[in-house]
Amino acid sequence: MSEHVNVAVPVSGAESKRRYIDILGTQYEIQFDVPANEMPEEADGCIDVTTHTIKIARLEPARDSVQDLNAYGRKVLRHEITHAFFYESGIWNCSGTVETWGMDETLTDWIAIQSPKLFKVFQELGCL
Repeated sequence: MSEHVNVAVPVSGAESKRRYIDILGTQYEIQFDVPANEMPEEADGCIDVTTHTIKIARLEPARDSVQDLNAYGRKVLRHEITHAFFYESGIWNCSGTVETWGMDETLTDWIAIQSPKLFKVFQELGCL
């Protein structure tokens, strides 16, 4: 039996693997601990902007993977939430091509990785 990690999942209740959040006026459902067969291939997180659903995969330890799965899972969640903000802001398809910066994985990852540090500085300075 393989061990897996639940990321940011509420601990009780029938809906313990689901959360609902408001992103710029649109309600999104976040599904946690989603089995691999319900995820896109090789994805630990994904967003469906047509159904306003974010899925976070069931993360399982592996020898050739990151070791702190809780930290990694939080980063994946921030990454998908950033995509949702881009979409709801109207910049998802900015520039009119398939490879637009509003869908760019590099920018999305940068925000997902750096946002806790940015918010910490903002909080310290009282400028949130």
